[in-house]
Amino acid sequence: MDLRSYLRVVYEIARKDLLVESRSKQLSNSAFVFALLIVVVFSFVFGERVQDHGVIARGALWLAVVFAGAVGMSHTVALEGANDAIEGLLLAPVDRSAIYLGKVLSSTVFVTGVGLLSLVFVVVFLDYSFPLETLTTILLVIPLAALGFCAVGVLLSILMLHSQLQESLLPILLIPLVIPVILGGVELTRPSMTSEMTMAWFRILIAYDGLVLLAGWMTFEYVVEE
Repeated sequence: MDLRSYLRVVYEIARKDLLVESRSKQLSNSAFVFALLIVVVFSFVFGERVQDHGVIARGALWLAVVFAGAVGMSHTVALEGANDAIEGLLLAPVDRSAIYLGKVLSSTVFVTGVGLLSLVFVVVFLDYSFPLETLTTILLVIPLAALGFCAVGVLLSILMLHSQLQESLLPILLIPLVIPVILGGVELTRPSMTSEMTMAWFRILIAYDGLVLLAGWMTFEYVVEE
């Protein structure tokens, strides 16, 4: 398969996932409501008790992204397991690693949307406005964090596709593996970061994304055969 055909498969897989979600709205609605509830709970519990609203805002933002993203991702792969849809997808005469990248791409778009909407929830319900320079960084960090998060999440979700405890096990297994994403996101949304520290955390985040994406690309074919 040449590069153009390979990228076409990646695009079509991602397009199919996003088209299905745009018609059903089941995953986005559940993930967005879950993110909203996390931010609202933070506002009630910590809003008037913690003086530094920036700390609360960053914590609420990344908790909403991680947990709402995990919920959405578990439902996404569960849909592939319904009626053995994933089996039909794997029978297609295409490179299976392209299927993995397509699913990572669609999941990254989804989690990025969750992150941007969570950012709006934080601003509205926690009454906290991120500084303009930090806001620009956040708009770059959220897609990068979503990419690393989904590169791991898609692989774990497929691995646990036929497990009866998938929805409860996925966050337990996923969160320890995406700690670099969480740390990088929290640090890069801190307004007092120097340019040297910002670049250092960006390098860590990009390196992590590259490593987990490469690992998933290389092992996906063996995971789906299990």
